[in-house]
Formats: sequence, C-alpha cells, structure tokens
Amino acid sequence: MIRKILFFAIVFPSFLPLWAEKPKYQYFGKAYDLGTGKYIYSDNHKEYYNNGKHIYSDIQYKDAEGKVFGTKHIEFDKNSEVPTFKTEDFRDGYTEGADLKGKSVRLFSKRKKEDPLSERTYTPKSPAVMDGGFDYFVRNNWEPLSKGERMSFHFLAPIQLDDYKFAVEKIRDGEWKGRPALYLRLEIDNFILKQVVKPFLLVYDVRTRRILQFEGLSNINDENGKSLKVKIVYDYPKEVLEP
Repeated sequence: MIRKILFFAIVFPSFLPLWAEKPKYQYFGKAYDLGTGKYIYSDNHKEYYNNGKHIYSDIQYKDAEGKVFGTKHIEFDKNSEVPTFKTEDFRDGYTEGADLKGKSVRLFSKRKKEDPLSERTYTPKSPAVMDGGFDYFVRNNWEPLSKGERMSFHFLAPIQLDDYKFAVEKIRDGEWKGRPALYLRLEIDNFILKQVVKPFLLVYDVRTRRILQFEGLSNINDENGKSLKVKIVYDYPKEVLEP
C-alpha cells in the first residue's frame, strides 16, 4: 500500500491531496434542466486555503438521488486562471484535465472508459483561461467588466485538445435574491461558431465576487454523452457571503 502511495506521489505529484488539511469553505450548486426545470445533479465544493490563498478545491458531483457519480480536483496555486485539474465521470469513464508546467499546458481527455487517453502539450496564447479559472478571470478583471468593457481571452478545452476565442461582457447591474449582482454574458468570439454555440449567462455577487447562478452548457454529460443544458443555482453558507 505504501509503495502505491509513493508511486502515485511521484508520477502524479500535482494530484496528491494534502490529507492533513481541512476545507475552509464548503458549498454546493444545484443544476436544473434548462428546458424542463427538472433537478438533475449537484456539484459539491470544498475549498482549501494556505495563508489566506485558495490553493485547491475538491468537487463531488451527485445525481438527484444523492449518489456520487464524478469528481474534480482543481489547483489554483500556480495560475488561478489556468489551473491544473482533473475531472472524472465514473458512469462512462469520461475524463478531462490539464497539467500546468511553466507557460506550457498539457491537455488530456477521453470520452469513454475504453478510449485511449488523448493529450497535447503546447503554450496557449495570452490571455488564457480554463475551467474554474474563469471565476478568477472575472474577479481579476472586475473593474473593467463592471464598467462595461468587453474582454476577450483564449478558453482552453481539454476535450478538444485546443482553445477557442471567447469574450465576456456585462449585460446589466441588478439584484439576485436581494443581493447586488453583476449580470454577464460569456460567448464564443467567432461569428460562425456563435451561430451554433449559444452564450452562457452568469450572475455574480458584487460584494464577494462569487458566482450565484449559471445558465448554459454544463461540463457534465447526460446518459448519451452529450453536454446538458442547465441552470445552476449556488448555495453558500453565511461565512462565504458575509466574510
């Protein structure tokens, strides 16, 4: 057993959990089918910090009955906007992730358990954003976004082993369940692809810059391996929204 742990630590050091630590924050999001409103799954977050800095998160995906069907481990310490991460869906073996090494990124993915792992290592153009790093891109660019500036970036997609030009901009200022909120639209920044890929709609809390609601294609697939169209509503404990 010790040999297996040591082997894992040497071969996959970036994914070795820090077992002695406890999460600082825990919260969850509930995903509903965008068409029917049916509750589909939840993503359950545990955030780990070191000296006040968010180092990594562990996420469990649970179906409507509460059964865990997938996980994600995501690390923000090297680059908060282009994090190292790995997502696994236990139902069909869908896997995707990335490993950051300096300015280079190794993307890897497979759609089914029996598929070979596809991978590519390259240096993406700047600014680059990936997976949960989008939240940090919003936080790091809060002032220009809140003033209405449209911001473009290269969004890395491990499942495609490529990146795509995206843009985010403010829709409006408003409220969300009584809290001051910033409403954003995220869309692919390509005229042809824009006709196929609908924009994502996001709501962020003004006080904490936390995401409150998401609408669009999910990173979770249905039973046929196709991305779900969902509305995710996030539920935070008081210490998160009232730090």
